Amino acid sequence: MHSMNLLSTHLRDNRIPQYRICHFINEEHNNKHSRLPHVHDDFLELFYVYAGQGRYLVDDQYYDIKEGDIVICNAGVLHGESPEDTRYVRSYSVGIANVAFLGLPDNQLCTEETVPILSCGMLAKQVGEIFRLIYLLSSDSKNLKETCNTLSISLLLLTYEMLLSRDRNASFHTRSSAAATAYRVRRYLDSHYREVLTLSDIAKALHVNEYYLAHAFKDEFGQPPIQYMMKRRIGEAQGLLMDTSIPIGDIAEYLGFSSVSHLNTMFNKYVGIPPGKYRQSMKDMQE
Repeated sequence: MHSMNLLSTHLRDNRIPQYRICHFINEEHNNKHSRLPHVHDDFLELFYVYAGQGRYLVDDQYYDIKEGDIVICNAGVLHGESPEDTRYVRSYSVGIANVAFLGLPDNQLCTEETVPILSCGMLAKQVGEIFRLIYLLSSDSKNLKETCNTLSISLLLLTYEMLLSRDRNASFHTRSSAAATAYRVRRYLDSHYREVLTLSDIAKALHVNEYYLAHAFKDEFGQPPIQYMMKRRIGEAQGLLMDTSIPIGDIAEYLGFSSVSHLNTMFNKYVGIPPGKYRQSMKDMQE
């Protein structure tokens, strides 16, 4: 009864959140094959650092993360890891759909201005066990999906309550002209990363000098625009390999690769193993 009261207090339109998916990644796999930046359009993700520490990208910023932290990844927000960083993180992630908090867009738990890294403090051990329990029960989704759903709702509400209790004061700075250009470019790439684009194509679309664009983007994000676009494709490929049985050839075509061989080469370059082995390694970890 108490949880239903919380739902009616915080959520709108009598919407009930729905458990979507759960993943576990151990330290060894995480350090070898980072989860590149990607987006979930129709559900939010709660990422929990069960052990270890590292760095994690949410929207336009990398954050230091450590054991006991929850990373809030709203729907439509880019998130993931940098393959250049050394990572020793054991993590659980839970995807939840049909979320409708009062005053927030669908499938969002916080505003753009909110720091999306939440330390669980004294509750870290207990929160971690909720994530772990959802993961363990998800192996029998046929019989236990509703239990996973109830636990996910409780986890969502607990995270929201911890957010409300946290000091939200923060200082913001005005972006420079070059930084503003870099973010314009990134938004464009996030919308067009599946297309065959050159630097010239991007510059023409945004009416920006090609060389200025390239330098501004690299200064802000530490990598050239075309490399960023490729990493976005690989990040989305990882999600499709993890969560679907779509053939690799169809994934390559959908994401704009010229061939399966091109996908294999780029995937191996940024993740460390070919797509087929990555899919199998994820299956093996879930068993």
